[in-house]
Amino acid sequence: MLAKVGNINLITNSVKLSEVVSETQNKVLLKQPQEKKGIIIIKSTKRNVFCTLMDIDEKKVKTSCSLRVPSYENEYNERENLYTRGLLLGNLFGDKAIRLGYTEFTIFLGSGINKGRRGVVRGLSKKGVKITFLHLGTRAPHNGCRPVKVRRKKFRTKPKTSR
Repeated sequence: MLAKVGNINLITNSVKLSEVVSETQNKVLLKQPQEKKGIIIIKSTKRNVFCTLMDIDEKKVKTSCSLRVPSYENEYNERENLYTRGLLLGNLFGDKAIRLGYTEFTIFLGSGINKGRRGVVRGLSKKGVKITFLHLGTRAPHNGCRPVKVRRKKFRTKPKTSR
C-alpha cells in the first residue's frame, strides 16, 4: 500500500501484487478435492452377492453382502428376488464408498452369472459414481471343443438262422 507524506511516497508493505495473486491461485488449486479411485469386485452365488471395495494399492477397504441390505416391501408375496437385493446392495455400497471419499471405480464382475451382479452395477450407477472400466470375469465357451464321434452298432434286420 502507498502512503503519501508531503512530497515523499512511503511504501508500507513491500509485497508485489503478482505474488499475492499467485499465492491465492495456489491455495485454490490445493483446496480442490482429488478424485479417489477404487476397485470393486463383485462375486455372486445362487442366493447371495458379495461386494469388495479395494483401493488402487489393492488393499481391502470395505466388504458387504446382499444379506446386509435392509428388508424391502414385498408387495405380491413373491420369492426373494436377487436383482432387487442387488439393487439395494448397490445403493448401500455406493453410499458407503462415497462417504469414504471414492468417486471413480473400476468394476470386476467375478464368478457367477445371475441378475444380482447387474443389480449391483445399476445401483452403483444410480448413485452418480463414475464407472471407468467394467470387466466380465466369467468365461463363456465359444461353443466348446468338438465332441467325440459316437460308435455306431450294426443293427441286424434279419433274424439269425442256424444251418
